Amino acid sequence: MSSPSGISPKKTLTVIVPAYNSASTLETCLNSLFDKKIQNEVEVLIVNDGSTDETESIAHAYERRHPSYRLIGKENAGHGSAINVGSKNAIGKYIKVVDSDDWVVNFQEYVEILQESTADVIFTNFYTVDLNGENLREYKMSAINFGREHSFEEFWAYKESVQEVCNFHGITYRTDFYKSLNLQLSEKISYEDQEYATLPFVKVRTVLPLDLHLYRYRIGDPNQSMSNKQQVKNIDQMEVVLSRVIKLTSSDFSPVIRDYFLFKKSAMMLSYYMAALIKIPNKKYGRKFASNIDYKIRKIDSDLYDATRKKYRVCYVLSYFGFTDAMKNKLQRFRLYKTLIRFVR
Repeated sequence: MSSPSGISPKKTLTVIVPAYNSASTLETCLNSLFDKKIQNEVEVLIVNDGSTDETESIAHAYERRHPSYRLIGKENAGHGSAINVGSKNAIGKYIKVVDSDDWVVNFQEYVEILQESTADVIFTNFYTVDLNGENLREYKMSAINFGREHSFEEFWAYKESVQEVCNFHGITYRTDFYKSLNLQLSEKISYEDQEYATLPFVKVRTVLPLDLHLYRYRIGDPNQSMSNKQQVKNIDQMEVVLSRVIKLTSSDFSPVIRDYFLFKKSAMMLSYYMAALIKIPNKKYGRKFASNIDYKIRKIDSDLYDATRKKYRVCYVLSYFGFTDAMKNKLQRFRLYKTLIRFVR
């Protein structure tokens, strides 16, 4: 077997780096993925999603400098499209997606663990960081036997202790497993990372949780999909992704898989309600959005409707009082707010 680029297929890890107009952050990302001790175990696929800045030339420089780095160019079709292209070209034993404005730490230790692993999914801890790289919040697992392969049923029995990392930034997939799903993430929209962190779990059998902080997720850029500005602008795209996940939810799933899907869908619904009822300045307009999706959920997914009813009511009441995201930020340090958020979640 040989790869299109002539890179040996005997790699432990393929890192997919979706890159769109990432000239200001790409070098930090790519530098974090290079370690001389493990360079022969890693391939880095930089998927240039039709950038119009210097992203391509920066990626070319790394490709020339490091034989294990490869640039793949494509027309702009969004983050999901870049992951779709990258996963098709991956030759590593495992796949990890690292966005071009983020980076990794403890990389050598992580890759060496992957060399010995056979699990379908690896979970690792991570931090969100601000635009200056300062740690903001830790997302980590606890109260579970780390470094040992679990069935997914065993892993999810600890859901209160592990659910913080069950998302895009905490997940690594075994490549053969991921490719066997023939999963095509939604393209030309945002929030498809929710599909990436949810849909493969229909088939997940084995999980390896690691007590290792790997990912640094940079937040605070107003152009990021999770910024308040973009959530309000693209609220319809949240609904598209949620609808797809609901459509692919089946009563034939095992109780554990159904519960995992319900957890993921509930988190999506909370994001939607916060965007519609708290972040949209026109409260009347936002309540119309929220009531429409609440009606749809009641008709097509009764479990999700029951699980998110309290969230909807709390956010709806806050909307009537003119509660805004700026007010939320000011109130975050108060005990009453923290109690409310725990209740909503």
